[in-house]
Amino acid sequence: MKTKKGVATANIFPFIILAFIAILVFGIFLYTYNAITNSFLNSGVEMAGQVNLTNATQNTMGKINTAMLNQANLISIIFLFAIVFAMFIIAYLTRDKSPAIFFVLDLLIIIFAYILAVYISNSYETILNSIPFQSIFISNLNLATTFLLQLPKITVIVGVITMIISYSAIPKTKEEEVAGY
Repeated sequence: MKTKKGVATANIFPFIILAFIAILVFGIFLYTYNAITNSFLNSGVEMAGQVNLTNATQNTMGKINTAMLNQANLISIIFLFAIVFAMFIIAYLTRDKSPAIFFVLDLLIIIFAYILAVYISNSYETILNSIPFQSIFISNLNLATTFLLQLPKITVIVGVITMIISYSAIPKTKEEEVAGY
């Protein structure tokens, strides 16, 4: 593993796919949890044995549902930027692993990643227009939706910054090696 060379932008394809899938799954989870909570609250069953079902739901699932709907935007955008930041850290840690000749290969990877990002962004827009619970994505995940709709631009910017970090001549040590010392 230590002798293998790689390209700096190799993680850009998983980034695009993971961002798309994670936001869709998160939005579906929010919608499902909200629907389950609302069905418990509006079930018409006031008492279940000795437990007041409406009060118990409001005090447990209702509080979690409210918190998730209020903070979904923040959680999703932190997740997306954590992936981007992880790519930058990986590029920094592996900055001396890629020879400069791979710079051309990285440019080609960014071009193909841009094409994939355009396809994913258009697919996300189509999904937003066709799903019945698009209000969750528009009102509670608006930053993540904007991120995915702007994914081609973000992909190019992240790829270029990753290349800059990876191919810049940042030394690993502060001391220069001198022959014999």
